[in-house]
Parts: sequence; structure tokens; C-alpha cells
Amino acid sequence: MQWLGENKSSGATPGEHVAAKALVRDFWDQASCGEVYAVGETPALRYEMQRATRYRLEPYIASFARFESGRGVDVLEVGVGMGADHLEWAKVGPRTLTGIDLTPRAIGHTRERFRVCGHVSRLVVGDAERLPFADSSFDLVYSWGVLHHSPHPEAAIAEVHRVLRPHGTARIMIYHDRSLVGIMLWIRYALLTGHPRTSLAEVYAAHLESPGTKAYSVEAARALVARFAECRVRSHLSFGDLLLGAAGTRHAPGLASLARKIWPRWLIRRAFRNCGLMLLIEVIK
Repeated sequence: MQWLGENKSSGATPGEHVAAKALVRDFWDQASCGEVYAVGETPALRYEMQRATRYRLEPYIASFARFESGRGVDVLEVGVGMGADHLEWAKVGPRTLTGIDLTPRAIGHTRERFRVCGHVSRLVVGDAERLPFADSSFDLVYSWGVLHHSPHPEAAIAEVHRVLRPHGTARIMIYHDRSLVGIMLWIRYALLTGHPRTSLAEVYAAHLESPGTKAYSVEAARALVARFAECRVRSHLSFGDLLLGAAGTRHAPGLASLARKIWPRWLIRRAFRNCGLMLLIEVIK
């Protein structure tokens, strides 16, 4: 198996870059992340079901985001998705709250969730690589599982740095290359198809969520945010690594159902805790 190398700019032409971004936008505009869990007869019930399932499967989001730190400051979320985290930021009483997403679908979901719950945010359809905000506009920037979908994550990180005020904080989750999810996908799409020389980079790009999805080593993630004054990076097991929720059913439904029954989660949590899909990054400008 070939491990994923350093993620760098692809050298794509402007036309190829636009086409790659369109593929990402079209993928997520078909269904926002977590929409499968939004079930119920009313919008309020659907959004509550999605919220409850999200935090049941990913209880670590709250401890990483530390929503209470948004109280009284200017907060930006890059990639709002269905708006569950965005609503948590709104609840703590930020001075201002702004959300941006590449897809109209996500902004529509978040706007409707806020209408149902009686909160307010400035919501914008836009590009993380070209944030439509002035320099030094925010005290806190948050992005969970979004920037690795950008054709040029380094450009998106540079934009986060630009819009943060001096001493401002950003909390960002991107994908980790050496993860159990990556290994499982490599076995499914490389080894079992007779292509063992396929790299993890290729597997992630083709088979993990939107086309071109990237993942990083801890060292590569540190390099990605090197422009910040302070940086902390750590890996964390995801519900995909633990085969919880709907993880795996898209790729091999029958095998995933069997694996979930016998998956040694207690052993994984103890022996493979550094092989999680998520890299949790906190930086200070």
C-alpha cells in the first residue's frame, strides 16, 4: 500500500480548477452532509433528528469547537452544512455570526433551521478560497470537515488567516491520511480490485465523499497552517473508523453490516487512537 504523500498544489489550469470546484459544489448540492439523518414530518423535527444524531455519533465536536468561546465575539463558520453547529454558535450569543457555504442547498437548510429556531445569522453562498470579507473581520473562525474538499485547501487556509484578527483563533477539522477509514477504503477499492499500487491519495480523492477529497499527515497539516503564530494538531477517531452510524454502507452494505457487529471498538480506541480520520487543528494568528 502506498501512503499518501504531501498534499501540494496540483498545478491545475484555471479551467481545471473551476471544473474541480464545480464537481465539489454539485456533489454537496445533491445532499448536504448529514441530510440522511434528517427524518421527520416537520422541518423542526427533521432538523432536531439530524442534530441529535450528529452529536450522538460525534460527541467530540462540542469539546473541540468550545461553542461557549463564541460569546460576545465575531464568529465565522466556513462550511455550515445543515447548520447544526452554526446554531450552537448562535445560542451562546456572539457579537456577530456569519456562515458561508459553497452550496445553496446548505445555506437554504441553515436559513430554514434558524427560522424554525428563532436565531439570526448572516448567511452567504460563497467560496472558502475567496472569502467575501475584509481583512481582520473575525475573532474566531470555525470549519468542521470542509476545507479538505477544496481544490486548493492551502488557499482556503490563507483566507482564514487573512480574515482573522490578530490573536484570533481558528478551529479546523480536516481529514487524516493514515486512518482506519483510509485503510478500509484502500482494501475495498485498491487491494480487492487488483490494484494494490493505488495510493491512499487516489482512494480518498475518488471514494471518500466529494471528488478530489484530500487528507493530510500531522506534519503536512502543520505545514498547511505554518503562517499562524501558534498551532496544535492531533488526530481523533471518527464514527467512520469505529463503524458507527451509516459508515460503510455506501461502499459495501453487506460487508459493512457484518463488520459493525464484530468490529473491536474497545481495542481500536485503545491501540489505534492515533489512526483516526480526523485531524483537529487549533491555531492562533
